[in-house]
Amino acid sequence: MAKNKASASDRIFRALLRAFPAEFRWRFGKEMEQGFRQERKEQQGGKRSALIMLWVRAVIDIISTAPGEHLDILKKDAGYGLRTMRRNPGFTLVAVLALALGVGANTAIFSVVNSVLLRPLPYRDAETIVVIKEWTPRGQGQVTPANFLDWREQNKVFEGMAAISTRRANLTGYSTEPQRINLAVASANLFQVLGVQPLSGRGFLPPDEQAGHDPVAVVSYGLWQRRFGSDAGLVGQPLKIDGANYTVVGIMPAHVQYPKDVDVWIPPRRIVPEADVDLGDITQIRGFGLLSVVARLKPGVTLAQSQADMDDITGRLREQYPESNGTRFDTVISLHESLFGEVRTPLLVLLAAVGAVLIIACANVANLLLARSSVRQKEIAVRTALGASRLRIVRQLMTESMLLALIGGAAGLVVGVLSLNLLVRLAPSSIPRVEEIGLDRWVLGYTLLISVITGMVFGLAPALQVTKGNFNEALKEGARGMAGGARHISLRGALVVAEVALSLVLLICAGLLFRSFLILQNVDPGFNPKNILTMRLAPSGDNYRDVNQRNAFYRRVIERIETLPEVKSVGAISTLAFSKGPTAGYVIEGQPPITFDQMPGANRRHISPAYFRTMSIPLLSGREFTDRDDADAPGVAIINQALARREFSDKDPVGQRIAFRWRNSQPVWLEIVGVAGDIRSIELQAEPMAEAYTPYLQNEVPEMSFVISAATDPTSLASAVRAEIGGLDGEQPVSNIKTMDQIISEVMTQPQFNTLMLGIFSGIAMLLALGGIYAVMAYSVAQRTHEIGIRMALGARPRDVLKMMVAQGARLTAAGIIIGVWGALVATRGLATLLFGVSPTDPLTFAGIALLLGAVSLLASYVPALRAAKVDPMTALRQE
Repeated sequence: MAKNKASASDRIFRALLRAFPAEFRWRFGKEMEQGFRQERKEQQGGKRSALIMLWVRAVIDIISTAPGEHLDILKKDAGYGLRTMRRNPGFTLVAVLALALGVGANTAIFSVVNSVLLRPLPYRDAETIVVIKEWTPRGQGQVTPANFLDWREQNKVFEGMAAISTRRANLTGYSTEPQRINLAVASANLFQVLGVQPLSGRGFLPPDEQAGHDPVAVVSYGLWQRRFGSDAGLVGQPLKIDGANYTVVGIMPAHVQYPKDVDVWIPPRRIVPEADVDLGDITQIRGFGLLSVVARLKPGVTLAQSQADMDDITGRLREQYPESNGTRFDTVISLHESLFGEVRTPLLVLLAAVGAVLIIACANVANLLLARSSVRQKEIAVRTALGASRLRIVRQLMTESMLLALIGGAAGLVVGVLSLNLLVRLAPSSIPRVEEIGLDRWVLGYTLLISVITGMVFGLAPALQVTKGNFNEALKEGARGMAGGARHISLRGALVVAEVALSLVLLICAGLLFRSFLILQNVDPGFNPKNILTMRLAPSGDNYRDVNQRNAFYRRVIERIETLPEVKSVGAISTLAFSKGPTAGYVIEGQPPITFDQMPGANRRHISPAYFRTMSIPLLSGREFTDRDDADAPGVAIINQALARREFSDKDPVGQRIAFRWRNSQPVWLEIVGVAGDIRSIELQAEPMAEAYTPYLQNEVPEMSFVISAATDPTSLASAVRAEIGGLDGEQPVSNIKTMDQIISEVMTQPQFNTLMLGIFSGIAMLLALGGIYAVMAYSVAQRTHEIGIRMALGARPRDVLKMMVAQGARLTAAGIIIGVWGALVATRGLATLLFGVSPTDPLTFAGIALLLGAVSLLASYVPALRAAKVDPMTALRQE
């Protein structure tokens, strides 16, 4: 055998030498051959050396073989591999199914990650676009107009800086139905900062911002299609927004979606972008955040340099305006981080989960290949005896593995496409660019890449293992063909341990998310959402310029809806629950004076008298508002428990006074007339925040949400409510008609999506792991049939055999669980931000999942063990 190997090596080196020019062939060729032989001699001592030698030979074989010969060998190997798979349809089907599940899950999730996180933003040099956020002790807020002006004038690192203020607005004309739209009031240089050009017409020009200039608007591609039917003549046409006339000067392409979901952009008509408020006093106070700020870095400026420059500006403003800026600071982040930072962690967790599923699928297929190789030992021994080198056999087996991987990858692509359609339907609206998710060349390339890598991963170890045996012994064993069984059992056991460990990690992560989701579902929001219909109104036009006109309209709407037969009560609020509302700084009368910037904050909401009753929010002390609490009455407020605990822990809040804003530098004091129960007004995961309610009749409220308590199904009231409001003023659009149950369901979509996806992937992982355990135990029973027969002939009882075989499976399971628990302790740290009410190391979840996986794993071991216990000793002893 050694002689044959030496002669084969000689032939390889002679072929290699032919690649050198004749004048260098003798000198360099002899040195290479001598060095190779010396290296081979020195490396014969260990397994690692043998593996290195195998790869060296592979490289030499590739170099010394002509491309045509490679192709011919590949065709022969592929043909033989396909015939082998056809002869074993059961094995092929199981292997392809396992790979299809692993590759398909990876394809689907990578499609989402690629579209949301990896695909570059559709703006020129998007990596140089940043967002600047302003922070106060009350948390992150919008930028104050005066600070924006100072930033724009004093910075040294930005090519341009633009401000945006977003709000909802009424769009009328071009249709019999008025429509509620998302409006962005933006600096004239916004599109220049983003680096985009209109699809038609023009963007804004500096004169568009100046007072007295004709109002202009730029329309989004989506609104152009929906509202105007892609009318090519829209540019130059008038547009009525909130009763004011604008001229359309441009249409943006489909990819321009900043801010998110905006329908129309208009420039400010004052010095800063805010269309509804006179900014003179606010600019001087510097305390009211109104703006979002986006900027473009100068060439060569880094994010860190821009942050340092902004820190310098902020420091100067603190010294110059200690009353309003004494505790403010800012952060500069990339536009990509601003848009996608919140969804990055959930998506990466899902990507890691499907990666683990693919690894488990690879281990399963490797186990199948090892099991099949036991019956191919005689075939491989015969081929070796006929002169086939180990490298030649490994290449044949690897070709078969790659064929299997490519077929599994093709099936996985189909599974991925089908799964992707379902995934997009289930995806919450909070995930950006959901409508762009789909297959592209990157996803197809990723699928091909993981298929190839998968084939190498699950094929290499079995190929090296099966070609490492004593083939003389294999030929002597005749029909049994079980040479190398002990080695196979050891490797297959290690693969099963890895499968169990990874499955346990995924199951524990899914279990934590599931427990968190259940706890979240049972959270009391502080009100009763049953049979509550909600809608939103924002009256606009000449008839509603005055606050009294708007408030009178709100009162008439409430009165008309209350007349409907199935309506129990009607309330109104400026910002509905689970919608982000304004956070206002406040002071309590009698407390030490503090600066404006140091004021604590509370969510301030304006409500109608019947709001608490309609929403079933308890009034714990004091009184509710009445219709007499109007603009002519003294100012009053109702606070919630959270605010009462914060400020009045040692006394009764009723009768105390609170102020939220200044008029002519003097606080406007409101008497606290009641304390209401806490509600979770922002999100279910967050503890109730400090809130204060004031009568809408004492405040200017541009738009209101109405809550309607119905005696029956609230959705049946929608058309009747529309009709009543249309009877009052058909020009006013009614938007956001939803039940409160629907709103809460939407709030739950992100945690529900995370839990469902991770639960599905962990379930697939567990099934694959159980299949691996079953396959190993079934293989072990087949290997030890002769041994079991001898044991039973010598007096062993079936119960003893059953216990022996189950114990083997239990050892593998126990090892996998121990490793998996350690891995889960590390992996669950990344879930901390996704959990609610449960610790990432929750012992109940860890213990429960470990016991569950252990029980089903033992069941998977029990079935083959039961077969072993039923072995007929005489039949087993007759086997060779």
